Amino acid sequence: MRKIVIILGILSLFTNANHAESVQDEMKIPMNPENVSFLYNPGSKALVNQNGIQGASDNLTIDLGEIDFGTGGYDQIAVTMSTYGKDLLAESSFEFYMDDDLKQPDTDLEIPLNVPVLPYESTQKPQSGLYFKNLYYEHNIIAFDVRYDDNVSKMASAVMQGVLNQEYGRIYLFSDNHYVDQLKDTKRIYVTEPAYNHAKYAGFGALVKKYGNEFTKLVVWDEGKEWTWPIAQMICAQEKGIPVTEGMKNFIVDQFKWNKEIKDIRNNWKDKYEAYDWALDNLASGCHKTLSFSAGLREDYKGNPWRIYDYAAASKGFVFWLDHTEPKDMEMIGKIFTKMNYQPGSSTMGYGFGKDGDGLNAVINKYNAGFMVSDYYANGSFWCSYPSKAFQQRKGQAIEAIPGKVYVSVIWSDGDNIQFDANMLYYMIKNAPGRGKVPVGITMASVMQEMNPFLLEFFYKNLTPNEELVAGPSGFQFIYGDSYNEKGYDTWLQMNNKWMETAGFHTACFWNTTDQVRFEKYMATCGLQGIFDGWSRSNNKYYGGVVAVNQGEHCPKEGDVYNALKKQTPRRDKPVFVNAYPTTAAYGGIDGYERLVRELERLEADCPNTYVYLLPMDLCATLVQFIQKNGGKY
Repeated sequence: MRKIVIILGILSLFTNANHAESVQDEMKIPMNPENVSFLYNPGSKALVNQNGIQGASDNLTIDLGEIDFGTGGYDQIAVTMSTYGKDLLAESSFEFYMDDDLKQPDTDLEIPLNVPVLPYESTQKPQSGLYFKNLYYEHNIIAFDVRYDDNVSKMASAVMQGVLNQEYGRIYLFSDNHYVDQLKDTKRIYVTEPAYNHAKYAGFGALVKKYGNEFTKLVVWDEGKEWTWPIAQMICAQEKGIPVTEGMKNFIVDQFKWNKEIKDIRNNWKDKYEAYDWALDNLASGCHKTLSFSAGLREDYKGNPWRIYDYAAASKGFVFWLDHTEPKDMEMIGKIFTKMNYQPGSSTMGYGFGKDGDGLNAVINKYNAGFMVSDYYANGSFWCSYPSKAFQQRKGQAIEAIPGKVYVSVIWSDGDNIQFDANMLYYMIKNAPGRGKVPVGITMASVMQEMNPFLLEFFYKNLTPNEELVAGPSGFQFIYGDSYNEKGYDTWLQMNNKWMETAGFHTACFWNTTDQVRFEKYMATCGLQGIFDGWSRSNNKYYGGVVAVNQGEHCPKEGDVYNALKKQTPRRDKPVFVNAYPTTAAYGGIDGYERLVRELERLEADCPNTYVYLLPMDLCATLVQFIQKNGGKY
């Protein structure tokens, strides 16, 4: 008794040896469903019953069990095939193997390109002028450890850091463990100031002790009146103040014998609208001309305070905290942005109010401001002191695409949010095993060529041949194309082209633009090889050499990438092009790359010889080549 295994290399099949016409010297295999098992069942659609094997899977592999060959000298096995309404491919075939001669399907991931990384240095002049920059500090950096401080005092320490860094990037805060690693990565000499002997204010107290003489006043704000926090930040930024609660004020007066001004703003206004009106009359003229900050007290501020406050204070940007879903708050946002008269390229940093923080984008876009999500972006007033720098990476390279294959790119999400660049993505590139095994695009903020060129260079230095830096939505800023100021849109598009070019990006994610005219304008001006459309769900649109590919489903957990790609059915008439979009926050982390490789290997085992993996820019180049060979159509 020996086993026989049948490899069914067709899309639709029906086999039943008992139904075949008799041929001399053939063996007829009886169909005993209880003896049949599936070794590889890619489509999970094949069934076995007394009538035979029915299925719709490419490269199906079935074990027919033990067959009694007897003493006959058989050299044929009869097979009957039926297609159920579909034509069989010319190459459809059966292959038979004994169990000791079985050829297992090839389950190695198909990665046709592994092009060496080119030097990332660029001779182009980097873009600049939209973000606050100070001067590089040539002396020892002074670091303060606030990791174990009271969380509200961490916010005050960040504002103090920003004020102290308005001229030079000289002060650095350790508010999380990996910020120690990031400072060490610079190879610069730094000194950590000894902690102050206080349980709640060890780092904050050390800051006040060393640099209190450089501040002119304490500004007392009230946690119960949340609008006093944004106002306090702006006053401190322009008047060199320290924002304090009542308890922090008492600590400074008691411990350091404070004898300078104490400005108490807790009861200066009856509500937030009156407070912001006062700020527009008294502070707006001294605010940064292209930067504003949605940086107030979100409900989690005591447990996980934001980090962006130092950059807000250093830049002197206008700070607000208003609910973009409330009409009266929206009216106040309009007053602020009208008064400030922001021009295209301006940014609102921080994050929006409430559960849908991204929703603020649609409001500010009307006033020429793009979104630069950055709530947990730390030490921005230090990193911006590095000289601006332009970068480059190789362009996408096309391969020959053939029908029956699914061409796949994968892109890590959220890199437009610079807190992900500085936190999770930094952590993954530095520590995650499995990097480089499969092609992956990493979304990134092109504005870091001005805001944080050191970090952008860190990513370029550490890229493997199977990684590409991709612009996050929607290019050099997060905007909703459908909402952006009509008069400013063309200017924004020109900026978008330049900032992405000098950041070295060839592909980008593109969101919230369903207006066809605006969509086509973006395609015509972006200068990219392709975009990944995450909003209108367009698929394989083509405009003058640039393709739009469906960005694909957001994949927050293991199994989502597998499920999303398994839905993509190969076609006999043309190749299929798809993208997967694992979310950095939920899917990423130290295990992110290994998780992804596991999913793709599982997919290959279930659907062998189906998927081909490319970097996003290579996928776009391949799709362009296919479209051009087919007369401009997909």
